[in-house]
Amino acid sequence: MFYTHNRQLAQMQDTQLMVHLKSLFYSREMTSVEKRCREAYAKHGISTIIWNTTRQCGLNCTHCYIGDTQDTSGELNTAEVASFLAQLHEMGVPLIFLTGGEPLLRKDIFEILKLCNDYQITTVLSSNGLLLDDEKIDALLRYNVHYIALSLYGPAAQHDSIVGLPQSHDKIIENAQKCMKKGIKVAFKTVVSSYTYDNVPYIIEKGLSLGIKAFYLCDLIETGRAENAKFWRISPEQWGTLAEYLFDKVIVKGEAEIDIGACPSLAPLAVEYFKNKGYDIGHAVQRLSAMSACPVGQGPISVSAKGDILPCNFMQQFKLGNVRQNDLAKLKDNQLLKSIATKANLKGTCGSCQYKTLCCGCRAKAYLTNKDIEDQDTTCILPAKTPK
Repeated sequence: MFYTHNRQLAQMQDTQLMVHLKSLFYSREMTSVEKRCREAYAKHGISTIIWNTTRQCGLNCTHCYIGDTQDTSGELNTAEVASFLAQLHEMGVPLIFLTGGEPLLRKDIFEILKLCNDYQITTVLSSNGLLLDDEKIDALLRYNVHYIALSLYGPAAQHDSIVGLPQSHDKIIENAQKCMKKGIKVAFKTVVSSYTYDNVPYIIEKGLSLGIKAFYLCDLIETGRAENAKFWRISPEQWGTLAEYLFDKVIVKGEAEIDIGACPSLAPLAVEYFKNKGYDIGHAVQRLSAMSACPVGQGPISVSAKGDILPCNFMQQFKLGNVRQNDLAKLKDNQLLKSIATKANLKGTCGSCQYKTLCCGCRAKAYLTNKDIEDQDTTCILPAKTPK
């Protein structure tokens, strides 16, 4: 609607647990991957898989939602992964996000990527970026990895302190440049917290200077190492200020696509903001009506390193089954997921909100805070003053 969109990046839209700011206000036809996602959801109730490939990681990030990255007992072995991927292929699920831990620490990761490629499952790899070398980058190209998302939390000193490893910032920047030089598309990802809030402009400007056009900002989730860390959360007012900066980068200047995770209330905030600016918000409302900003129960499903089936990768304690024993296709009949998808039984402020069909609140936060996946999201930023 406002500018030419990156068609390659567009293939990831409507399929992740996040708010895609640019696509909300950009009219376009569905890509092949989107169509296949919707077909898979219509048939089997699943459109996308977010798989924690392993708990292993070489870093010690302050906010890690996995928590203990040393315990790798019970993780899916190569044969079990092959069976899991074959089931996805049979169901027509076209997109998988490989995260962790650090996926590149799995000895069979390239066997897994080959299987995904053979099954025509589009892959996005989330990595800390430190293990990338020419050989691994060539393998990512060979198996058609669609994107690699690299963690970056700020300038060198702050980043290295947050992840617990000296010189990691410089290594990530170096490896991001190697990936792009060889043709791998790169995104930077970060957590939004009290200790990264001031670093967000650096992360985005640094990425843009390198030629990176995709960014993923995830609100702090109080689980794993961040359990009970409410003092690390930024205020709704700070989110309002950050939103204004992001809206300018994405919609007004059109410099990047920025995805927001675990903060679905940013979507109705964007709708209000651009309505006040005189923009046509019809497309945004249409997209959010079809797939709310927190799409738990609407297609994306997470799988833990041990094979546990989860409504969301931030709910490691909430199990719907296990891929070793359970048929993923039967999730279509899961009454809880169906209830969340209809939003009929949402409670508290989420249940009474005028935007509940567009936003739905963060179901992970509701569960972690209240032990009720249908309760209100107490971190909603809508009470914050809409940026002018």
